[in-house]
Amino acid sequence: MKFTRLLSAIDFSEPSVQAFETAVALSRALAADLHVLHVIEAEPANPDIALQEKALAAMDALVAPVIEAHGDLRISTEITTGNAAAEILNYAQIHKIELVVLGTKGLTLPGDAVLGGTAKRLVSDAPCSVLAVRPA
Repeated sequence: MKFTRLLSAIDFSEPSVQAFETAVALSRALAADLHVLHVIEAEPANPDIALQEKALAAMDALVAPVIEAHGDLRISTEITTGNAAAEILNYAQIHKIELVVLGTKGLTLPGDAVLGGTAKRLVSDAPCSVLAVRPA
């Protein structure tokens, strides 16, 4: 199978950054488009401006050096709000993502320590393949 559209789901934890680096390497090797998605899990559904600004700054700090180093890489970014698993699944379906790449442990709740709640749901419910990257 040739992957042409990859999604890196990022929460800015160290495992998710490692998964992003894996997604970048795969995108380069496959000449695939790379989508990078961060979901702000906030109550209520509209987070305050400070959370959005922090997320934008973190996304820029993560992606800008990659764009600078690999100008031919096609990267698109999005920040949204809601339940992380649901938003990632929705994004993957809308954008016809063929492979979701994410860390196995991000910002997790107790009881989700082995795989992580978001990763667990994506592995079982995604409309495409999922690569769960274990922390180095």
